[in-house]
Amino acid sequence: MVDDINQLIKKNKAWAEEITSGDPSFFDQLSLDQRPQFLWIGCSDSRVPPNQITGSLPGEIFTHQNVGNLVQLNDVNCMSAIKFALEELEVTNIVLCGHYGCGAIKAIIDNSAEGLLKKWLEPIAHLYQKNKAEFADLSVDLAYNRLAELNVIAQVNSLCRSNAVLDRWANNKTLQIYALIYDVGSGLLKDLGVNISSKADLFEFQRSAYF
Repeated sequence: MVDDINQLIKKNKAWAEEITSGDPSFFDQLSLDQRPQFLWIGCSDSRVPPNQITGSLPGEIFTHQNVGNLVQLNDVNCMSAIKFALEELEVTNIVLCGHYGCGAIKAIIDNSAEGLLKKWLEPIAHLYQKNKAEFADLSVDLAYNRLAELNVIAQVNSLCRSNAVLDRWANNKTLQIYALIYDVGSGLLKDLGVNISSKADLFEFQRSAYF
């Protein structure tokens, strides 16, 4: 275990040296403040690091991650992150990103989630049951992928009903919300065609969605 930690520290040192070799003042400037333009809400999966897959530097993306990239209105952690991002950091874009090959999605379709995980993933389970007919003719892998996409769309709907987001629009302040999914097998992001920038957009989105 000590060797593992030492490796992390060694890699960190090499990374910091690489950054400063290109910009000696980078960390001095970064330590003064953060002004990200994006809040990224995604899955905790270790294969989906937001900064790395988007080629972004520290300070460019404010992140909130959890198992299954869920946005639950009673989740104080998630709601606090959204509120802080919008009111303190004044981000103008929120990305809700899921990914193919998600263990949370597989646990729902395979009915293998237990205990706290099963409780946490209840919103995905309800989504799956509500749209189960859509999966009848799909292979298992395609069903995993489709539920991952539907889950992203459902979480966007939940996000748009949060007080912080509604207050932002009520005050006529710019806020764009997007839905993406990441393909672990190719390293590419896929746009799910969701772009919500007002309550009017939200109502139109809800009329055509699956929840």
